[in-house]
Amino acid sequence: MSFVQAVAFQWVNPKAWLGGLTGVVTFAVPTSFVASVLGVAAVMALVNLPCAALWTGCGTALRGWLARPGRLAVFNTCMAALLVASLYPLLRT
Repeated sequence: MSFVQAVAFQWVNPKAWLGGLTGVVTFAVPTSFVASVLGVAAVMALVNLPCAALWTGCGTALRGWLARPGRLAVFNTCMAALLVASLYPLLRT
């Protein structure tokens, strides 16, 4: 996926829409709606842009490290185990 395609994809990304909508619904003030929505957007941008840059940088570094098939297999096994372990709180209730 190219950079332009990734940017275009964000317009149909349901997680991005739900995250933005949740932020506005939770923190927007009805009496000054436009100003509060702009404030929420500014705070979300200030938090999300550095986080996305860090996530992208780590993913780029990890891609090079996972180029070896053995490392990729270990990584996938660990991720699968963590995913299954994350179900424990749901299953014990």
